[in-house]
Amino acid sequence: MEKILIVTGGPRSKLDSFSKPIENLKMDVTLASFYDLEYASLGGKDFSLKIQGIDIKEFQKIYIRLVGKRLEDATLIVNYAHQKGVKLVDRVYEHSIMVASTLSKAMELKKLIEAHLPLPQTYFGSLRLIREKAPAYLGFPYVIKSTSGRRGRDAWLVENNQNFDTLFDELRTREKEGVRFFAQSLVRASQRVRVLTVGDKVLGAITRPTKWRKHFVTKINGEIPEGVKESLVPVPQNYSDLALRAAKAVELDIAGVDILVEDETQKLWVIEANAGPSWNLIKKDCGVEVEEKILEFLAVL
Repeated sequence: MEKILIVTGGPRSKLDSFSKPIENLKMDVTLASFYDLEYASLGGKDFSLKIQGIDIKEFQKIYIRLVGKRLEDATLIVNYAHQKGVKLVDRVYEHSIMVASTLSKAMELKKLIEAHLPLPQTYFGSLRLIREKAPAYLGFPYVIKSTSGRRGRDAWLVENNQNFDTLFDELRTREKEGVRFFAQSLVRASQRVRVLTVGDKVLGAITRPTKWRKHFVTKINGEIPEGVKESLVPVPQNYSDLALRAAKAVELDIAGVDILVEDETQKLWVIEANAGPSWNLIKKDCGVEVEEKILEFLAVL
């Protein structure tokens, strides 16, 4: 039986939901945190990278669930796994770049653009360059997003130059600390869709209201109508196809792909392909045992 490691940033308890499916499937899976990682210099002995006391080379497959800020630890595991011939999930870790696109939205966007995915008009540059050039490229309104934060939280609507000026000082402070930003055209979509992909399969999808919907949704009796919160069962084929293309473009085996559905045209736009997606809502709303499906995928990979 193959030995599989699932590792995450932060506490090991983040992986507790895998415990019961592992028992049901009778698989040899170790659940670990980057906090469990260790090595030592021991008087001429060969280098050994261990997690929970087990040499990483003893595993046949490693699924890196979440990296977060633990880039140094992830680099140790990925480098050692390459040396010892251990298979890595996601496959993006099979390639060496300065920072994997799982941690860099700038690289993620580059890959989506190169794959000719339908992406909102996008401009990446310093805040000074965004202020100078984004209006010509994107028009108003447009959205500024951080490359390092959660998209829903680190996003700001820019309706005119004066609006940008009020944001500039706040964002410039963060830019000096190393945070990078990009700008995108505002897609007039009142709903977004999150699609969960594992390998070449779609496990489920849900739809939720968008952050900026109040700026263009027609009021009914003076009120903005409530957004839709529901599962998409079955998942429409065009959503499935686009999500799988996006996951492939950014070299993810397990991905949460966010898609905007433009209200007027029904055109689909990819806005994110997330390597560490939260799947609790898909699990609940779509009735899918996500952890079990991931384990089955790892077993036959």
